[in-house]
Amino acid sequence: MTDKQIAYEPHPVSPARKAELIAAGFRIIDAVYAPKDVMVHANLRDDGPTVAQFVAAGYRAANYPPSGYASRSMPEEIAEAITAQAGAIAPAASGDQMSDDELRAALTAAGKPPHPQTGRKKLIAQYLALKAAQ
Repeated sequence: MTDKQIAYEPHPVSPARKAELIAAGFRIIDAVYAPKDVMVHANLRDDGPTVAQFVAAGYRAANYPPSGYASRSMPEEIAEAITAQAGAIAPAASGDQMSDDELRAALTAAGKPPHPQTGRKKLIAQYLALKAAQ
């Protein structure tokens, strides 16, 4: 691999912006591939929906913010929306139909945040243990 820093940019990248980033020594990757813990601000639109508006439009809270848009909601609001939607999606609380992000949000909301590298099987086990304790 190279020693270049990575710039996560929403595509398409204008030729001027591309030239600017390459001249600065960056490697350009589409912002949709940015890890969740990397904040992507460059060229993101700030007129997107809040998480409540996003969910009301029928989208999954775990997919917020939409590609190319900066978040307009606090992380706590996003976690609450994911947890609320997870409860509506899986009332049986088996955890099987929930995404990893929904499981993490539910565990975090209950005060038991899982380790970031916890696998799906352990997330489901922790979620079931949490539900059994309630």
